Formats: sequence, C-alpha cells, structure tokens
Amino acid sequence: MKIPQSFLPSSTFAAGPAQGLEEVRKTTLAETLFERRHRTPFITKELYTKTALNLKKLFKLPKDYLVLFFPGGATAAMDAVAWSLNEGSVSGLNLGAFSELWNKKICGALPPNIKRDFVDFDYKKPESAKKLNVKSSLVLLTPNETSTGLALPDSLLKDVCAHKGKNTLIAWDATSCAGARVLPSCFDVMLFAGQKAFGAPGGTCVIFLSPAAVKRALDAEHKKNIPYFLNLSRAVQKALIFQPFNTPCNTTIWAIGKACSYMLKHGGLKNMQKLTFNHSKTVLDYAKKSGWLTPLIEEEKYRSFTTLTLKITAPDIKDTQINKALSSTKRANLIDGIEKYSSVKENSLRIGCFPFTDAKGCAQFKKLCKTLDFIYKELKNNTVKR
Repeated sequence: MKIPQSFLPSSTFAAGPAQGLEEVRKTTLAETLFERRHRTPFITKELYTKTALNLKKLFKLPKDYLVLFFPGGATAAMDAVAWSLNEGSVSGLNLGAFSELWNKKICGALPPNIKRDFVDFDYKKPESAKKLNVKSSLVLLTPNETSTGLALPDSLLKDVCAHKGKNTLIAWDATSCAGARVLPSCFDVMLFAGQKAFGAPGGTCVIFLSPAAVKRALDAEHKKNIPYFLNLSRAVQKALIFQPFNTPCNTTIWAIGKACSYMLKHGGLKNMQKLTFNHSKTVLDYAKKSGWLTPLIEEEKYRSFTTLTLKITAPDIKDTQINKALSSTKRANLIDGIEKYSSVKENSLRIGCFPFTDAKGCAQFKKLCKTLDFIYKELKNNTVKR
C-alpha cells in the first residue's frame, strides 16, 4: 500500500513511550547529564532538587508533600507502595490490565495475612464502585487506565477520598494521565512514569507522598519485613535531602524536568489538559463520521482522553491490517503502529493523545486521521475486488 507522503504525520501516537518535547528530542545524550554521578552536589541541586520543586509547583502540591524519584518505572513503584504502605489490608478497583497488575499480580504476592478486597468496576453499572472498601489501610486507584481507555471521573475519586477510613491512605497510579489531566488533590500517594505525558524515557518513576504516607513508610521498616528494593523508607530518607534511592536514570529525570519547565511556561496542567482533550476530540470527531470506528468506552464521562481505544466496527477490517499498513511506511514514528493493548479482546486501535504528541495544536492528529481514512478505503477497495 502506497500512502501519499503528504498524508503522513511526523509524530508518534504510541501510548508510551510517547512523543517527547521537541527541545528534548534535539538534545544530544551527553547534555542530559547521564554521565554525572548521582550523589554529587551539582546533580543533587541542579537536577533532582529543581525537578522536584518544579513538579510540586506544576501539580500545586502542599508544601509538606514529598517528591521522590524511584528506580524501575511505574511497576516497581506500585510494588513498593503495596509492600511498604499497607497495614494489613488493601483494596482497589479493577479497570483493565494495569490496575489489575497492581491489584491482582503485585498485591497477590503480598504475605498471606494481608486482607485483599478488589472490585471489578463496570462503567455501565457505576454502582459497582460502591462495593469498594474505602476503609482499608491502603486503597489503590487508577484514574486513567491505559489499556482500555477507561477513566474514573473526578466525582468518583473525590467520593472515595471523602469517605475513606481514619487510617486509610489513598494511592493513585496516574501514569496514563499525570501531566495531561488536572486531578483532584485528595490523594496520599500519586505515582507515575514519565514516559507518557512528560515524553521521557522509562526507567525512573515519580512518587508524591503526603505526610501521612511519609510517616507510614518510615514506620514500616520497624514493623515488618520488606524486600530491600521495595522498602520506601530508604527512598523517603534520600528524598528528604533531594537525593534518589539507588542509581537512577539521570536522562529520564532530566527529560521530566525539561517537560515540567515547558508545561509551567505554557499555562500549566490546565493548558496541557486542554491540549490533550483537543487531540482526542480531533480523533473522536473523525471516528464519529468515519463509519468504521467508535470509542470502546461509549460513555464520555468514563472515557480517557489521554489514551483512546477505538473499536473497529467494519467486519472485514482488522486492527492488524491497519498497523501493518502504518508499519510499511518504514517511518520511525509509525513503524510500531497504533496497536491495541494485548489484553484487549476487541478489534481495536489505541492512540496516545498526550501534550507533546502535537504541542502546537492538532495538525498531526488531523494527518493521522487522513492516513487512517486512506488505509481504510484502500482495504475496503481490495476487499470488494476480491
């Protein structure tokens, strides 16, 4: 299939690692401080401290909240939170692959005496969220699920926080939305990898901790056995002096810092949310009139606008065909296609709509839609000819 070159976008629409900030993409590796020792005063002050303070400013965190950089990405951070911050019970909502990773796989490996209470959330039956045990010592939520494109609305997040137990910590995996969605400020723990809205490489995760979460992390070391790497107490002690736990990927933290500075200079999270929403709207407007695509999550209230999962309704068109056509362009930004997540059964496509996928507007998304339209018509014509 020969797609007209003028149709092809120059951005990558992957759900992560996502498109990086243009300034970051043009920077040589040596300039990212990847060679500098992570305990030197220069790195501590110029990289970790500045990035942490800018993150607090961007997310408008209370002064007593702690920012730490944790090695290993979001999965390692989710593991550390589960081990270090539960006090005998943990609960949460299952929305898709990544929330289930936290709830079922990670928490499934906790000691057998830990009480687990997880609920499958059905947005078509929102009352299912009422089954969530909000009195557990640790409640795990995923505001935006990357796999299915399902999202928890602010009203639900606030309701959980309003009814939590006296000794409950609310923890969010905001990897799919941090930097692209203005979230309520009622969490004790927020973690996110920088590889989505911040357009950074993987390998290091950001964790925000409330004073209550910091205290529990520090106390946990004396109350129970925790695997060394997953013990947040040591990470907290380092973060209090603006140092990372273990050797981090300086390049990732540097890229997060650059993205954070850009966001602060360009209207903060409010404008990043508006930009991301407009990206998704461009795709959804095309899907509505296309005749072959529709949102997997039908109700807008529960639909993520950071990563869109679109169901293919044409019976003779497969997601693999679309991705094969994109890959055949041999363009680095399109060669991986816009594949659905492996656990999603529906014939579908997944599109990352993050701020830096097109920081200047929606032109790249319009090109993507034009490209998809061309591919669809070519596939339909070939089907008719056969």
